[in-house]
Amino acid sequence: MTRRLASAAVVVLAVVAAAAGRARAQPQGIDPEAVPKVHLYTFGVGGEIFEKFGHAALCLEYPPVSDPSRPNRRPPQPVCFNYGVTNFEEPGKLVWGFMRSKQKFWVEPTYLNQMLQIYSQKDRDIFRQTLPLDDDQARAIAAKLWSDTREENKYYIYHHFDDNCTTRLRDMVDDVTGGKLKADSDVRASLSFRGFGRRGMSEFVPLIAVSDFVTGRDLDYYPTQWEAMFHPDVLREQVALKLGVEPELVYARKGPPFATDGPSGRWVIVVLSLLLTAPLVLVRWRGWKRERLAIAVAAFPLMLFGVLLWLIFGFVTIEWVRWNEVMLMYLPFDVAIPFLSPARRRRYAQLRIAMVALASALAAIGVLRQPIWIPALVAFLPLSVLAFDLPPAKVRTKAEVEEKAKAKPKASSRLSVPS
Repeated sequence: MTRRLASAAVVVLAVVAAAAGRARAQPQGIDPEAVPKVHLYTFGVGGEIFEKFGHAALCLEYPPVSDPSRPNRRPPQPVCFNYGVTNFEEPGKLVWGFMRSKQKFWVEPTYLNQMLQIYSQKDRDIFRQTLPLDDDQARAIAAKLWSDTREENKYYIYHHFDDNCTTRLRDMVDDVTGGKLKADSDVRASLSFRGFGRRGMSEFVPLIAVSDFVTGRDLDYYPTQWEAMFHPDVLREQVALKLGVEPELVYARKGPPFATDGPSGRWVIVVLSLLLTAPLVLVRWRGWKRERLAIAVAAFPLMLFGVLLWLIFGFVTIEWVRWNEVMLMYLPFDVAIPFLSPARRRRYAQLRIAMVALASALAAIGVLRQPIWIPALVAFLPLSVLAFDLPPAKVRTKAEVEEKAKAKPKASSRLSVPS
């Protein structure tokens, strides 16, 4: 996994360097009064983790500049506008910026042929839709795109669902078409935000399994069709439906299709929790020593997620990560479990298992909307052993009696002599 993430980072740096360096386009040889054709390009998913949600760009195709002395003059190269550019050269700042909702992205003009070369080399589907715009609408789109490349206009704070490289294009097209994309788009999408995420990340089963713990309730919201156009696939479908422009396949992926569904990995989490709890049950059943170590092993998920989730709540401002209903079942105080006395540990576990039961009941009646059943089960397993003193005390009575007998001082064997 580490090697894969490292290779992903290298590829990101290479692609960004190419886009920002070689492919930076300037409006040379373009007649500002000319009416460009406006093309929407959408790109399928790729093999790397950061390519699993596709991409989109708007491109301007200008006619040749009118010059009677050069009747066969070639038209200028089409220029595409990529709103997905940021600084990948400092990964630490990049991650921290995302976590704090302060990561700046910007638009970068790129020549079409270079953009197509990059995405075809990465074997990603490429679709084109020529937008049915009149002259004024096309000029308005072009003016907005070029205006956004100015230093004072180019930056924005990236948000995965509300403000990204695709929503920027959606808003622009909707504005110049008089709201055609937004019209009648209040119907709910068939997938929640979590569903979109799982469809894209279906190959990364461990990440899907962990997402039940570390992503929050906002992901279980079902967006409207308008909101769902944050995803390039949905934008392409809605442009075809609302503007009557069927997508043209420019490049078809040659490799096998990527999976859009698969295992959740939840059973692996349950098995791991059982394996961590089993030593504690065995130690108590057999009356062995090292009970405190076995308690620490069994409570490890409680301690890990209790600290992690509350640290996320304290420092991360991304709402779909921060506001997490699993926090109702995991507390940072769980790190004290191995160090409490048996009586206090039992009472604490009883209180905690009541919290898990309450959260489960709220989920059952629909008050909570996250998929919390696996986190609830993972918390319940060790807490039930501790709260109900399992295995039952009668199974351990003989061992306890023997241990206490060894600890008692032996009576003195010296005979008393009467005076």
